[in-house]
Amino acid sequence: SWPDAPLYRYYITMTLRLFRPAWALALAPLLFAAGELSNRPAPPFRLQDPGGRTVSLADYKGRVAVLEFMSTTCPHCQQFAPVLESLHTRYKGRVGVVSIAAYPDNARTVAEFVKTYKVSFPVLLDPQHSAARDYLKPSPPNYGFSIPHLFVIDTTGFIRDDFTQNPSNSQFFTSPGLTRLVQGYLGR
Repeated sequence: SWPDAPLYRYYITMTLRLFRPAWALALAPLLFAAGELSNRPAPPFRLQDPGGRTVSLADYKGRVAVLEFMSTTCPHCQQFAPVLESLHTRYKGRVGVVSIAAYPDNARTVAEFVKTYKVSFPVLLDPQHSAARDYLKPSPPNYGFSIPHLFVIDTTGFIRDDFTQNPSNSQFFTSPGLTRLVQGYLGR
């Protein structure tokens, strides 16, 4: 990341306090965008859904892709499913939406999740954790990661933003917030 990130965040925070709301709204995305796993080529993946259909990142070439790492038992992931479904329905053909289920999910739990939350976009299984390792880069001593974790991949296959849901970026886990974020990439 940036060597002077704390100073940068302090500057943006002070700017937000000192200037009128219009400036604050314009500068706010700079404070929270582009997480530490952003600004790199998106690692390729080739995974299956519970029905055995194979989906790969290459299927979304030339489109913006929204990739979520999730768990079917995660309450935040369950609440986020309708937001992703709305995005998938609204931008079908222009934006690819994909979820990758983390351990301990399996074909049965993912199929139940898809049915319960009426999901029509692919929810994939990552039994070898290859996609999770490539995207989330867990490292010792804690090999875990937080979910939901969202990646926004641009039309050239580059990760432009990533977010783990927390109070500072919860707007990206709502329909209006995620739609605004994606519209920004569609307009580029």
